[in-house]
Amino acid sequence: CIRDSVNTAQYVVPHLLKLFKQEFPKITVNLKVVNRAGALDSMDSNPDDIVIMGMVPTGRPLVSIPFLDNELIPVVAADSPLGQKESSTMEAFLAQPLLLREKGSGSRLAFEVYSQEKRIRLNGNMELGSNDAVKHGVLAGLGVAVLPKLSVLPELSLGLLKSPKIKGFPLKRSWCLVHPQSKTPSPTAAAFLQFVQLNLDIIEKYFKNLE
Repeated sequence: CIRDSVNTAQYVVPHLLKLFKQEFPKITVNLKVVNRAGALDSMDSNPDDIVIMGMVPTGRPLVSIPFLDNELIPVVAADSPLGQKESSTMEAFLAQPLLLREKGSGSRLAFEVYSQEKRIRLNGNMELGSNDAVKHGVLAGLGVAVLPKLSVLPELSLGLLKSPKIKGFPLKRSWCLVHPQSKTPSPTAAAFLQFVQLNLDIIEKYFKNLE
């Protein structure tokens, strides 16, 4: 059973698989981590059972099952001027150097869509190829960023990063299990889909306990 997930989902999938394997311990799982563009390519060539992604493309014959909120939050270094404040404005936040994921990233696309809706102009100072790279850039004082909350929970808990309250945040999207309509999932993939659908409350509670 192959799980092909976008970069951000690497923070979600291991916990999800832990819950799944508690019920099905003998199942073998293969996990491939790519960005959103890579996930879309994999669906075009159709080699994988399930793709886990946050922003499901429209206009494609896909089955999409939402299963968990994906919150995107503003993050700043704790020792930065913004890190000393409980709240800020979008203008003050974007006045800082903005660190962005590469083009093709789902989290970047979500922030861009929000910015277009609010007519906010984004001037990225630096592009980095993973959420971890962006996070460490913020920690190093290179700028600010908008990142999935699950990707920065340890740093928020330790007080290394801060997330000031800014109107409009968090941006809420949903993690979804996705597969082409034309493809019948394998028995293992079908068991995984059913497991997630029957345990949505348990999954939500599990991830809330991580915060």
